Amino acid sequence: MNRRRLIAWMATAAASMMLVVGLQFVKLSPANSVTTLNVYAAVSLTNALNSIKTQYQNANPGITINYTFGASGTLLSQIQAGAPADIFISAAADQIDVLQNASPSKLVAGSRKNIVKNRLVLIAPTTPPVSAGSAALNSFNGLTNANITGIAIGDYTGNPPVVPAGNYAKQVLTSRSIFTTLSPKLYLASNVRNVLTAVENKTLVVGGVNKTIDAGIVYKTDAAISNKVRVADTSLIAESDPIVYPLGILTRTTVLTTAQSFSNYLSGTTAQNIFRNNYGFLAP
Repeated sequence: MNRRRLIAWMATAAASMMLVVGLQFVKLSPANSVTTLNVYAAVSLTNALNSIKTQYQNANPGITINYTFGASGTLLSQIQAGAPADIFISAAADQIDVLQNASPSKLVAGSRKNIVKNRLVLIAPTTPPVSAGSAALNSFNGLTNANITGIAIGDYTGNPPVVPAGNYAKQVLTSRSIFTTLSPKLYLASNVRNVLTAVENKTLVVGGVNKTIDAGIVYKTDAAISNKVRVADTSLIAESDPIVYPLGILTRTTVLTTAQSFSNYLSGTTAQNIFRNNYGFLAP
């Protein structure tokens, strides 16, 4: 091999080696960036939304859903204080109304819609020992029985209310003209899942003191996930405001396209089947 051909061959080899090294670095870089979507949602949606998250992320591997669950009124306060929410799903219209009616509005125009509906139920514990009052309870009006000494409901105070389930419960009891009578034995929990836990455990800590709980008022879907409670009664639709779960996309979002995609997914067949068939929510 003459000198000129040798130099050409060495140059070609060096170029090839540089190309291979460069390709290795390309392969080490992520093929697609991951988009994170922050969803603030009513705690009663926890189980259903986690199931939906799995399905959605499998279909959209470049997107990560981060949930923050809590009482709708608490989440609203966090959002108003600057929490990084892209989507808010409340358990009542009131909390979404606050954001939509702000000036300027905190919701993306046209993004608000109802995802599902629910029903309110009266529950009693089933694990022994069960008090005489709990064992005999079969209606909301039965809560006035002297054997019922403690009733757990969500914190209905505040404007809008901290816990929508508690506010719905207050409306049901008021419509039956028993709210004032029951007020001395109503104990407020910070969210509806804590009401469920209080009935399961037959106790709720209030002001550092353990209060005996004979019954509680939660959503139908909350009662359905527990084998430690039974449904004693179901409220009538007309006894409270419509129990709806409105969704809104926050104007602060920097991932609007992703937020719209997830919002559309929640209204689609896959998610709606999970909501209704797996967890007992109602069509919006």
